[in-house]
Amino acid sequence: MAEQLRILNIGGHPKDCILYAGGTIAKHVQRGDHVTILNPYTGMSHHLTGINEYRETGKMPDIDALVEDRKQELINASAVLGVTDVRFLGYDDTITTIKPEIVSDIADVIGEIAPHVVITHWPHDTVGAHALSTQMLLIATDTAAGIRAGKSYSPTGGDTGGWTAQIFYHDQRGRTNVLESLNPRMPDTIIDITDVVKLKAEAMNKFTSQHYSDDGSLQRKLGEALDGGIAALHMRVPYAEGFLRHNPELHEYLPVSEYGMKITRETTKEFVSQMLL
Repeated sequence: MAEQLRILNIGGHPKDCILYAGGTIAKHVQRGDHVTILNPYTGMSHHLTGINEYRETGKMPDIDALVEDRKQELINASAVLGVTDVRFLGYDDTITTIKPEIVSDIADVIGEIAPHVVITHWPHDTVGAHALSTQMLLIATDTAAGIRAGKSYSPTGGDTGGWTAQIFYHDQRGRTNVLESLNPRMPDTIIDITDVVKLKAEAMNKFTSQHYSDDGSLQRKLGEALDGGIAALHMRVPYAEGFLRHNPELHEYLPVSEYGMKITRETTKEFVSQMLL
């Protein structure tokens, strides 16, 4: 597609937009698309270094400073991928439930940027902040397409009329438990991120509050487990991110991607040589 896209990437916690879709958004930024990253919650429940310090010393840390840590980590990680439009709403993530004020804030962002595409969590993810972020997003998407409290949403940047063309859900599980198996997710859209996987790793290592670092092995472990998993293997690419589409898509003919056809004609030699980060 030659047309430039406006993409909204929403994550329940600060690192989620990067962890689950960092490679994909990096590729879109390089293509010239506009990417907005939106984080509803502070992510304080996952500020692991702050929690460890409190357990070891018994001294309550400066909460405002820790929240700023999480916000700045997201800004720094996004910058590595070329994303400069970062929205951090700053709501408490210790009690997750649908809140009208969060829906309103998300709708404001949607109304402002008029995204063609939204990337978000699976709405039945068993991590509360993941599922609720998406459920509020879905409400906000409808809200932003209409008239609310006397305010008509007229997209400032374009031609979507307030309607989002497609929503992509991450295919990765938030947790490993029996509830996740009740709503299985099999990706129908897979993005080859091999050419940007090291850039994604660099971005993830900005989240030092969760023990990522340039000299540690956590990102490499996750990169191999998530991005180098079975979907990538079956697609014959070293690293990939998988998504499920919310809406069926209309085509004039049966869709087969040119990129997929190209991969089927290649040998496995180059693929095997790039298997490890």
